[in-house]
Amino acid sequence: MEGELLDAEDYASVLRAVQLLSGRHRRDMTLNARMDAWAEFVADVEEGFDTMWAWEFEHDMVHRDWLHDAWPILTERVRRLRQPELDALDERFRLATAPVPSSGMSAGATSSPARWWRSRYPRLVTGDPTAELPATWSPAPTYIG
Repeated sequence: MEGELLDAEDYASVLRAVQLLSGRHRRDMTLNARMDAWAEFVADVEEGFDTMWAWEFEHDMVHRDWLHDAWPILTERVRRLRQPELDALDERFRLATAPVPSSGMSAGATSSPARWWRSRYPRLVTGDPTAELPATWSPAPTYIG
């Protein structure tokens, strides 16, 4: 967001998004914190998602859900300035994940096709190779380390 200053309306839109969405998405976090959390989750998936947390994978996407819900609340300027960063993170997530077969999608994924990230699973995993993984993670991810 360098080079262009935000004004009071821009900051108010971020605050409005935080206030309106806090009840649905765990706790109050700023736009910057949500973007950072999505980036951290994407990095975790890229490096190999730990099988110990396999059943929490969908829950960990709450930050991307928040960004999706917040985007229409934010001013055009905030969206324009942050969209390239979000697009880059989303592309990294797509590359680090595989699509869930349509017959195995969860109710949340099938009810909202705009939330494409909910119908994906990690390509690489770490941890216990004998750990049970969600049935929707098929074909099975590759174990590394």
